[in-house]
Amino acid sequence: MTTIKQLGIIVLLSIGSAFLIYNVHPKRPALYLVAGQLRPDEVTLSEVLEWTKGKGVVWIDARKGEDYRKGHVEGAFLLNEQEDFFALLEPIWSKIQNLSDRPFVVYCGSEACAASRKVADRLRDSVGIAEVYILSGGDGELRDAGLIN
Repeated sequence: MTTIKQLGIIVLLSIGSAFLIYNVHPKRPALYLVAGQLRPDEVTLSEVLEWTKGKGVVWIDARKGEDYRKGHVEGAFLLNEQEDFFALLEPIWSKIQNLSDRPFVVYCGSEACAASRKVADRLRDSVGIAEVYILSGGDGELRDAGLIN
């Protein structure tokens, strides 16, 4: 058997395996992205601003500490993955626990920033906050709205 045939068989087996795994996985993602479609844990700034009219929200800044110190949403807490998450959490732990009945909104430096997703997962899994959302559009949306001081 030639090397090209062997390579073709390996590629076909890989594609078949991937397709099978994708079809049976309970949390499989969409195969394509639709412009403007949000994930279930993402929210728009307009939604968050509506929530602030009620009991309010807890802002979590997932950017680097340097960016946080340059400007952030008023009252936002700094929690990120670039620095020690639990060291940042320790001094604000009691405040966060007292606010756990409110929705938490995590934002980072851009729309495609994975830091906000990691911090949101940590808040859900390690801290036990049930209602955690990721702001679609990141800090750019907040700057455009004049919310980052």
